[in-house]
Amino acid sequence: MLQEWGINKEHLVSVTTDNATNMKKAFESATTFPCCKWFGCFGHNLNLAISKALKNQRVDTAIRACRHLVQGFSRSWKRRRELRNKQEALNIPQRSLINDVVTRWGSTQKMLQRFIEQQQAVCAVLATERGAWHLMPKDADIAVIEQVLKILEPLSAFTDALASESRVNLSALKPVLSHIISDILDVKNEDSALTKDLKRLMKSDLESRYTDDAKKVMDLISFVDPRFKGSFSEDLEATVNFCTEEASKLTFQTVSEGLAQTEQTSTASPTPTSENQRQSLATLLNKITSTRQQRAEEGEHSSTLSLNSKIEAEVKVYISVPVIKSETEPLQWWSLHTEELPHLAAVAQKFLCIPATSVPSERVFSASGHILSPLRAKLKPEKVNMLTFLHFNLED
Repeated sequence: MLQEWGINKEHLVSVTTDNATNMKKAFESATTFPCCKWFGCFGHNLNLAISKALKNQRVDTAIRACRHLVQGFSRSWKRRRELRNKQEALNIPQRSLINDVVTRWGSTQKMLQRFIEQQQAVCAVLATERGAWHLMPKDADIAVIEQVLKILEPLSAFTDALASESRVNLSALKPVLSHIISDILDVKNEDSALTKDLKRLMKSDLESRYTDDAKKVMDLISFVDPRFKGSFSEDLEATVNFCTEEASKLTFQTVSEGLAQTEQTSTASPTPTSENQRQSLATLLNKITSTRQQRAEEGEHSSTLSLNSKIEAEVKVYISVPVIKSETEPLQWWSLHTEELPHLAAVAQKFLCIPATSVPSERVFSASGHILSPLRAKLKPEKVNMLTFLHFNLED
């Protein structure tokens, strides 16, 4: 894939995938991708943690009962007709029951939510059909469903909120995780025994899915986001030191690449001169001079201590600036402060591009799956690529 797209793996900053074992083995290896950080998709992590909790015996029984009820209505047009009539008579929103997808906890949550909303109308329909009484979930199952919904409803918005492909989102992952673990999944005295068990299970599973190395990078990204500035970091001093190290590496890397490119250009074969070429030569000389000056300031001839002191000074200035509003785009802020904070801006540009979820790429596969339908199974790969590109780039 990297060869096809002409991507140098040495320039990879991060790869975000789901948590499948083959993905972990492919991207966690430090020898295969030495400069690359692997992140598991937040949406997939959350889905796995919630799915593990939903396997609780009481919860699983209640969900199966609700699923059996929904299937009983979806297979009978008479029940669906009666449901609409009862909804109208009881002044309940006329909405259909929802079938869930087992691998998507969000669809399960929507199915349970819709059942609770339509419970009165559903009971009225089944009451008139003695042979369908077995479809109605028991009171104990309904109580379990209500408890599960209280936990799931606050979590339903986070996956979509962090699934954007046009906005910075990984920097918000640390605040979101902190809110989920410390607030939503915090065990309270008034919680029922089932609620406490579900919260503990989800909290434990979610915390175990982020390694110390991943948390270290997340702290750094949160620090260079001017909306947070490390306010959610567990060890701000360690985060600042890590940021200083990354800024130093980026500075030396930039200088080295600039010198290599200049030397490669300067050793190119000569060609007949002209007025345009003289201007190009002047431009090239200016570039060589500026690069040499930069090297003299920050390269081999300057001490690492001097560079670190400059970065530390930038950090102090950055911390002293007030945080920006949550709706402000961080990259726009950095574009206005690049000249003032050049070393930190380089770190921000490198790490703020990392996506928190793999949802955007999965949407591409879903779209191509709809394009390559059973009735259009002979489309060539090139044609599928073109149609998929048009689907995501043509305005509605």
